[in-house]
Amino acid sequence: MDRDQAATMMTNALKGFHGKFKLMYGQLCVRVDEYTFLSTGGNKVLADIDEDSYEVCDISTGELGEIFRSRRDINAILFGCSADTVSASEKADSIPVTLEDLARLTGSELKVIPDASASSILSGLKDASVCLIKGTGAIAVGTNCRKAVAGMHIVEKACEAENHGPMLGGTVPIEKALADQFRKDFVSDYINRNESPNPGYVEYDEAEFAVRGNIIDHGKELVKRDLTYGSWGNLSVRLNEDEMLITPSSMDFFDIKIEDIVKVDINTLEYGKQRTPSTEVMMHAAAYRELPDCKAMIQTRSNAISVFAACKAGFTLGEGELQDLIGDVKVTPYAAPGSEELAEAVVSTLKDTHACIIPHHGAVFYGPSLEVVLAIAEAVELKARNLLNFDSGL
Repeated sequence: MDRDQAATMMTNALKGFHGKFKLMYGQLCVRVDEYTFLSTGGNKVLADIDEDSYEVCDISTGELGEIFRSRRDINAILFGCSADTVSASEKADSIPVTLEDLARLTGSELKVIPDASASSILSGLKDASVCLIKGTGAIAVGTNCRKAVAGMHIVEKACEAENHGPMLGGTVPIEKALADQFRKDFVSDYINRNESPNPGYVEYDEAEFAVRGNIIDHGKELVKRDLTYGSWGNLSVRLNEDEMLITPSSMDFFDIKIEDIVKVDINTLEYGKQRTPSTEVMMHAAAYRELPDCKAMIQTRSNAISVFAACKAGFTLGEGELQDLIGDVKVTPYAAPGSEELAEAVVSTLKDTHACIIPHHGAVFYGPSLEVVLAIAEAVELKARNLLNFDSGL
């Protein structure tokens, strides 16, 4: 990879910090080759960084160079500073993990390191890809820019849960053994899914081609509207009486192509030689079987909703058209991701509402089309933000 390629990757990845709600300051560094890395330099508003500010740095010198030299698996380093990450970092030397996506990056606790020295960072990132820096913010690393950016989003919303959770009675930690197992499964399985080329060819007509494209477009919209990030979350559409189309597992929404969308039999869950479908394929199929008016489904991991998920709390949308359209936002019983128990819990909860919260996880929405479901998901997230006074400071 040369300097221009690295700069393009960094610019595209940093679009994830578009400053729609809160500003985040920081610095992104990316390995170019064995001798150099590219840095955005200093502590800047991430949403405002452009390619003119990038500088080439010697990988053989400095604290950042030491991190790259010590960890060949790290190709991107992202420092992030926001009001929530700084506040959470000052509370303790570690924070119990309350969200599944964070558990997959760090196990049962989010470490807080004393400073931003290379030795402290390398210690904090031992068997983790994220940690907090006392009084400073957070750091996220990855094999590429997008993974580091997704990691930073996950850390920030976990910090928001810690800061705003007391309004809902406080966050509920994930059991240690379960959280550590999430981490092990993530490293050994999840990150390797769909890494190889698409294994087969699935025939589809013009109408199905359009549906696949619509799923891809709405996946990108989820990221643009701060409803998810990276490869987290999932979407599906009922294609006909027996089949659905669903997003593949562990693939960035901006990398998914038409042929990557997975066609699944909603009765048998068979999909043949295609990409591996989303972990929640069983939940989507159950919804199409048991909810007659379910034609499209989206699972999000947005920030305000995640506070409610971390606290195992639901809410009402109040009186008016939105409440009449969606219903109460209820909480499902907890069940393992991808399990039959979770599918049953979600479908049962959705029988008298179009939105529900999965503890430690996120939220699920359904409706007659992806366009309607996306609007529902965004409206519910905005209501959650208002209830938590998200945009009025800590």
